[in-house]
Amino acid sequence: MSKKVAIIGAGPSGLVTAKTLLHHFRGTFSPIIFDCQDKVGGLWSSHSSINGRVTLDPRMRTNLSRFTVAFSDLAWESVIPDVPTFPQAAQIGEYLACYAERYVPDHVLRLGCRVVRTIRKVEGGQPKWNVQWVRESAGKAQQEYGLQDDEVSSEDFDLIVIASGYFAEQYVPDIPGLTQFQGQIIHSSSLHYKREELLSNETKNVGEIVVVGGSMSGVEAASAVALHQSSSTLSNGIPHTQETKVHHIHSRPFWTLPTYLPHESPDGSLSFLPLDLAMYDLGRRPPGPIEYTLGPIPEERAVKMNSNFHTLLGSDYEKYGHMDSPHGASRIQPPWVAIGNDYAEFVRCGAIQTSMGRVTSIHSNPDTKKSSLHYEGPDGVTKTIENVATIIMATGFTPYKSLSLLPDEVLATLEYSKTDPFSPLILDKGGTIHSEIPDIGFVGFYRGPYWGVMEMQARFLGKLWSGGNTFRETDQKQSLRSLRLADLDRGQFPMADYVGLMESFAKDLDISRSALQGDIRSGPAIPARYLYGDTPGQCEVDRTLDALRDALVPSHQVAMEGAASAIFRALHGTWKSVQTGRCEVYGSLTFYPRYPTTLAYNMEYVCVETWRERRDNVWFMRLVEVGFDIATSRIEVWSSGLADELSAGRLTQILELMPLCREAKNGENIPEGYVISAKSVDLASGIEYLYTFHFKGVSILSWECVEVGVSKGKRYSYIRD
Repeated sequence: MSKKVAIIGAGPSGLVTAKTLLHHFRGTFSPIIFDCQDKVGGLWSSHSSINGRVTLDPRMRTNLSRFTVAFSDLAWESVIPDVPTFPQAAQIGEYLACYAERYVPDHVLRLGCRVVRTIRKVEGGQPKWNVQWVRESAGKAQQEYGLQDDEVSSEDFDLIVIASGYFAEQYVPDIPGLTQFQGQIIHSSSLHYKREELLSNETKNVGEIVVVGGSMSGVEAASAVALHQSSSTLSNGIPHTQETKVHHIHSRPFWTLPTYLPHESPDGSLSFLPLDLAMYDLGRRPPGPIEYTLGPIPEERAVKMNSNFHTLLGSDYEKYGHMDSPHGASRIQPPWVAIGNDYAEFVRCGAIQTSMGRVTSIHSNPDTKKSSLHYEGPDGVTKTIENVATIIMATGFTPYKSLSLLPDEVLATLEYSKTDPFSPLILDKGGTIHSEIPDIGFVGFYRGPYWGVMEMQARFLGKLWSGGNTFRETDQKQSLRSLRLADLDRGQFPMADYVGLMESFAKDLDISRSALQGDIRSGPAIPARYLYGDTPGQCEVDRTLDALRDALVPSHQVAMEGAASAIFRALHGTWKSVQTGRCEVYGSLTFYPRYPTTLAYNMEYVCVETWRERRDNVWFMRLVEVGFDIATSRIEVWSSGLADELSAGRLTQILELMPLCREAKNGENIPEGYVISAKSVDLASGIEYLYTFHFKGVSILSWECVEVGVSKGKRYSYIRD
C-alpha cells in the first residue's frame, strides 16, 4: 500500500516533490499538493498574492540564468523556444504550469485549499499527520465571520512535506515613528504597482525617497526608482532637472554583481557569461572531492572571497559597486551580494545616494506634514534625511506564516526560533529532515533556495522514505546552531554553498555528474547534469545540456548577448570626448537610461552629445535581446527622430560584436584587462565604423570609434568624466 504524502505548497518546491515521488518511486507514494491559490506556481504565478497583492512583477527578470532556474527534465526550449537567458517572472510561471501539466496529474492537486492546521498523532508507534484545510473562499469567511470548525475539511497522511517557501509574509521592522509617518510606505514587493503613483505629476518633487534595506531587494528597488526618475526627466530627448533623490540605507557592506561576468574557459578562451555559469563552474573549486561547507565563515576565507570579487569586477567598478564600511573593515567580513545591472552606474552618476547604517526613528511634523528619517552609521553617529515623502521597505519576508500550521510540540523539536528569520529551524541533510521527526520533510525551505537543490531535497526524501537510504545524523544541525549565535561572520545565506550542496546530495544519492566537454570537473553545476534513476525526460536533459555546451562557446549567441549587455551597461553615465581628424574638438557624451520604447528592446539610452561651440546632438542606443525575430543579441544606434520622446527615430547602425579577448601592453597581458571590438556601417552614408571598448573587470575605462576607409577619417575617443 502506497504512503500518503501531504505536500504544502504548489510552487517549484511542491511540484518537484510530487513529480519526484510519483516518477522515481512508482507505486510507493500517493502525494497530494495543497495550495491556497487556484493555480500552480507559488510566487511565480500571476495570481500570487500576499495580503491581496501580487508579490512579483511579471516583467521582473530572474537573477540567475535559465540553465539554473529550471529542473533537470524539462528544457526551456520545450516551453518557450525564444526564452531569454534571464527569463521574466511570467515566463517562470509558464514553465511551472507546463512542468505540472507534464508530470503532476490533476488528481494530485488541491488548489484553492488553504491548510490551516496539522496534528501529528503517534498510534502504535506509527505517526500520522492529520491535515486540516478550508476552501480559500470558506477560509476568508471563517476569518471574517467566525464560521465554526465544521467548515474545515481534514484527512490523514503518513508523511508531510513543507514546500510553502520562505516568502510567506512581508516584513516591515518596528521603527519608532513609522506608524505616524504621513507619506507613502511601500514594501519593495509592491513597488511595481506603486511606481507610477510614486513619481506621478501630483507627487513629483514633494520630498525625498528613501529605500531601507540592502541585499537583493534593496538594490532592485533603488535601481527601479532611479530608472523611473531618469525616464521621467527626459523630455523631447533632452534631460531636465529632477530634484527628487533616491537615498539607499543599508545595514551591511555588499557587492553588486552585474548579470554577466568575465570567464575564462579551460582552453583559455574568454567570454562574458551569465553570472551563475561563471561563478558555479566546478573548475573554480580546489582539486579533490568537493566538500559542502556550512557554518560561520573564518576570517581568512572571508578575505579570500572579497579578494576574488575585487579581482573579478575590477577596481574601477568596485568604487561604485561595493558598498563598503569605513576603513575597509568589510574585507574581513563574509561578502554579501546583490545582483543588478544598473545599480553601480546609478551610484556613479549620483542618482542613488548610499548610506550605511540602521534606521533608528522617524519624526513627523503634523503641522508642516514633513518628516525626517534618522539613522545611525557604523561610526555611531546619527544622521538625518529631511523632507522624506516616501519610504520603500526593502526588508524582505518572514517564513513564520508557513510554519504556523505545525503543532507547537513539533516546532519545539525543530528548535523553531521566531526571532531568527535567517535560520528559523535547525534541520539536517541540507535543510531537509530532522532525525527526531523523520516523517516531516522540507523542500526549498531556506533563504535563497536554488531549483537544483529543491530537486535534490525531494530525491533525498523519496529515497529515505522508501527505505532506500538510512538517515545518518551529521553535524549540520550543530553548524546551524553556531550560525544562530554568529553575526558578522555568518554570511548572507545559511546554505550559500550551492555547488557543495549539489555535490553533497549527489554523493548521498549515488548520482554521477554528467560531463559537458570531456572534462568531468569543468562547467557549471546545473540541475540537468545530475540525473537520478530512470529520468522520464531524457530528451529534455539532452536539449538543455546541448544548449549549455553552445552557451559556453565564446562565439555563441549567449556569449555575444553577454558581451552586448556588458558594453551597454557600462556605457551609462558621462564621458569626456575628443574628435580628431583635420582638427581636435572636445566635448562630452552622456548616456541617460530610460524605459525601452517597445518590448523588442531590453534596455535603452537617450544619448546627448555636446561639442564645443556646437549644438547638442541627440540620438538613441538600444539593446535587443534574442527572440524578437533576430538570430543574436545586438546593440542598435538610432537617430533622434521626431520631437516626441517616444518616437522610434531611424535605425542608423547595428554593432556587430567580436569575441572578448585579453588586452595587452608591450606584449604583456594587463590584469583584468579585456577588449571587445565591434564594427558597423552607417545605413545612410555607408561609412564603416570600428569600435573598441577597453574593459577593466566589468567596467569600460575608455573606448574609441574610428571611421574606416575614409580619407582623413574621424576618430572619436572617450574616457570617464
